[in-house]
Amino acid sequence: MTGPCSNGSDFIKEHFRTSEGIYKLVHNVGFYTALGLKHPKMPLPKVTLFTIKDQFGSREKIVYNLTKDLYLLNASDLLQLDTERSVQGKHTFKDKCPTCHDVNLLTRSKDSVHLLVGTTDGQVHLINPLKWEFIKIYNENYAIENGESSVTCVKWIPGSETQFIASFSSGNMYIFNTTYCTKTPMNEPAISFTLSKQGDSYNILVHRGKSRTKEIVKWELKCGQINEFSFSPDTKHLAVVSQDGFLRVFDFTSEDLVSAMRSYFGGLLCVCWSPDGRYIVTGGEDDLVTVWSLQDHKITARGEGHKSWVTMVTFDPYNSKGIASNGRPLEEDNAELPVYRFGSVGQDAHIFFWDLCEDSLEPVSTWRTKSDTPSETECDKKRPVDKSANNSNNISNSSYSSFTLPLKGSPNKKSNKVSDAANTLPHRNKFSKLRSFVRHSHSDTHLSDSQLLRNIQCYTILDSVKVPRLYEVPRIDPLVSKRVSSERLTCIVFTKDHVLLSCNEGNIYVWSRPTNAITS
Repeated sequence: MTGPCSNGSDFIKEHFRTSEGIYKLVHNVGFYTALGLKHPKMPLPKVTLFTIKDQFGSREKIVYNLTKDLYLLNASDLLQLDTERSVQGKHTFKDKCPTCHDVNLLTRSKDSVHLLVGTTDGQVHLINPLKWEFIKIYNENYAIENGESSVTCVKWIPGSETQFIASFSSGNMYIFNTTYCTKTPMNEPAISFTLSKQGDSYNILVHRGKSRTKEIVKWELKCGQINEFSFSPDTKHLAVVSQDGFLRVFDFTSEDLVSAMRSYFGGLLCVCWSPDGRYIVTGGEDDLVTVWSLQDHKITARGEGHKSWVTMVTFDPYNSKGIASNGRPLEEDNAELPVYRFGSVGQDAHIFFWDLCEDSLEPVSTWRTKSDTPSETECDKKRPVDKSANNSNNISNSSYSSFTLPLKGSPNKKSNKVSDAANTLPHRNKFSKLRSFVRHSHSDTHLSDSQLLRNIQCYTILDSVKVPRLYEVPRIDPLVSKRVSSERLTCIVFTKDHVLLSCNEGNIYVWSRPTNAITS
């Protein structure tokens, strides 16, 4: 059985072998709705796994969204191949679809769980799924974001019982506090914000209540749609990926932009941190997984193999070696080199396992052909080529590294003119090239000139002269590359004994790990 992404010999696998043993498909659970895939705003199905404790011990629960339905599943029944008993509850939204969800691990108990659910109309629901109680609704009357802006990602701030962040397709992020009510009458004007800080290509605004406390904090990134964000393990940094193809890393306490990276082509769709906070892995429309070093501020490696967009990347803490359980590297003298295992899934219906270590990084020269000129890869053909970028004089005279982007202290920091923005790019027709770049980054060819000009300063600051090509950075080859579904994969979750996958057609695949092969 093959799908549209298959080349004819790429059959769907039900088991595959790795260095630690054999992974086997033990269960395929299908959830179907009458709405199906015909809904124009069909969000990607996602899985959130959490554990609660009661008098019977620890029980694992799964939150799963599909079209307008939101499911609460018993993981133990699901793993025991009892599909009917696994569905503990279900809620169907009327005029909206759930897009993302997250559970507060600090406030959970046997009777109450605080679950955040973002929807396609820009609302965030605070729900107790154990009893299906709707506690609060944020942006209920669209006083913060209009109904055309959907919630793309929502997460509790680690270590906080009351604060969470929600990102929207408008390019804004909001920090909410559950102790304050955001409900406003229908006829009241929109909530007003005052400018608190202005940074490189972003603004931070604050809404203060009657007690003059920060009730809502707004981050304007001017980046198009924000696709996902993720906190570092120590909660000091926040990584954000967006449709303009940029990875932005913020110091969450000082609200400063400390690092940035641009994709090879198209937008970035997913992001995750390594367990020790040393690396950031992204995936997106360039069909690549990119490893970014926060300490070195450069691309550590790129992984090629996906045949379509990468929808999710995540680390496997149970098969990573040389990293302590608290997320810090081992400090013993005889400790082995750390090996970071992470997985990725994409719209090509493939699952990939990657091992990131010094031994797995291939030299830069292996990307080249036998001739003196570098080979043109498939991604090179997709990306618009600037012929003048090959001019050695332009590259050598640039004050920016090809691996990093100019941030604070760059010569163009205070530049806000069209001519200054265009002068940062080594093009003949600079303004037309800048228009093309902004349009390409936003994946929208219908932007007006005024809309393009409003975004020029953002790219004046963040855009580097040259983005490294594939042959200029080390490469990692996938440890595993298998087609495991007939439809697009949307989510991957690692547990101690299983690997959970979800696809766009409403199926959850349960894979068993190799026995006696798990390392802590």
